[in-house]
Amino acid sequence: MLSKMNFLLFTAVILLFATLQISAQRTVTIEPGFGTLGTTIFGDTTATGDRTDPNTIYLLKRDQLYILDGEFSPTFPVTLQAEAGTGARPRIILGVPTGGTTPDQTIRPRADFTIRGIYVSAQDELGGMGTRIIRHEENGIRVVVDDCHLDIASQAAFRVNTDDTKTFMTNTIISNIGSMASPDNGRCFDDRGNDIDTLYIKNCTFYNLTSQVIRDGGGDINYAYFDHNTFNNIAAAGSVGQYSLEFGAANEVVFTNNLVKDGNFLGADDGVGSVVSVMPPTDAGVTQSVIVKNNNIFWTENIISNYPDSVFAPNAFDSLTTAFIEANGDAASNISEFLNFTDGPDVPLNTMLAFWAAIEPFEMDKEGHESFNFAYPTNALSYTAGASGEPLGSLNWFPGVTDVNDVETLPIAYELFNNYPNPFNPTTTIKYSIPEQSNVVLSIYNTLGQEVVTLINTTQNAGTYNFTWNGKNSAGVSVSSGIYMYHLKAGNFISTKKMVMLK
Repeated sequence: MLSKMNFLLFTAVILLFATLQISAQRTVTIEPGFGTLGTTIFGDTTATGDRTDPNTIYLLKRDQLYILDGEFSPTFPVTLQAEAGTGARPRIILGVPTGGTTPDQTIRPRADFTIRGIYVSAQDELGGMGTRIIRHEENGIRVVVDDCHLDIASQAAFRVNTDDTKTFMTNTIISNIGSMASPDNGRCFDDRGNDIDTLYIKNCTFYNLTSQVIRDGGGDINYAYFDHNTFNNIAAAGSVGQYSLEFGAANEVVFTNNLVKDGNFLGADDGVGSVVSVMPPTDAGVTQSVIVKNNNIFWTENIISNYPDSVFAPNAFDSLTTAFIEANGDAASNISEFLNFTDGPDVPLNTMLAFWAAIEPFEMDKEGHESFNFAYPTNALSYTAGASGEPLGSLNWFPGVTDVNDVETLPIAYELFNNYPNPFNPTTTIKYSIPEQSNVVLSIYNTLGQEVVTLINTTQNAGTYNFTWNGKNSAGVSVSSGIYMYHLKAGNFISTKKMVMLK
């Protein structure tokens, strides 16, 4: 039984710990309006001009509009997130400077950038259209996009303007990119000839792109992972024989459990064109890996049957992709089953006919930004054709359906979790995630900032890890009761959290 003094000490420690835990993650709520996002974030500095807290999460209010005063181009890591609760995603659009023109892009990060739960568009407040939504503008940066809607741009959702970038996009909608007045634009990822380290795309929905999901301009992709995505109405500018997903020279490609309806729907007039295309790596000594299985790629019949005589129907896969599929024994897992979505965009028949007749461009259906539903009948073959019996395409359209392989997938961001149990005696488990191979240092400090013990100091591959600390210092002696900090440094990511040893 605790003595009165020990009970009071226990209560004081718990209250102090709770206060510290609440304040461990700093958040700043940004008011809606014109220019408020940039003003708040760029002005969040100390008297010396340093960032107030580099790990701050900036919250945007739901059902509210944020108009940028020119493009948003931070040179330091930024995390934007919708506030908790219900309601429509906060909306970020471009503003037009007085007497000026629409900026080229909405967001141009020059450091790591994370955005969650937000609608972002390159459309401006006057109805004009910017060129790109997000433009990577520094070598090696990491862009994380989760539960967002990227909508309306004249050229690309992402322009990769530098080398070795990493993009992790999950649970996101990408729509209405490009115009049939210039259909060779309209891309999701435009590499511009730059090398890409990682493209990790899962549970996303793409619709109404006038060109390509991936446009290969000559750069190499180290790792491309596309799993459980839905693609609808990808035009692929047929007159030049494009591909909906043109991975180009890629070291490792995983394309699984995806659903493609009317990809390359313009067809091609030169006998070239397929939905998925891969080229051999350019780096000497690289053994290429391509896994393409459990996908459904299909077309609406009245598009194919109405092609002009000189236009060819597209293929699902190019010759190199097909060779990998056959070598891996995965041909039977890739199907072509026609599906009607619950409420999808219009079939782009008139768009295709206008394109080949060279008449005034007929744009694809651009309904309201939250209007479609890409679910399909549960009695369809595709509903259980996933690698583990789950539906093909983005699982977000099937509430209650869980991807059983989620626990095995690559984390999309660095994260240090709360330890458990806490308070603890004598052991506690520390959990963290890293999305890429990193040098990891996990250390324990006391409240004076003195190092107690370094638990991990090594290079680790991408994944989620658990480490159980036995409550002992570097000399093997059990530490006394009190507050301790556990500190994770992985690559450029740094995070510190607090815990309590209570004997």
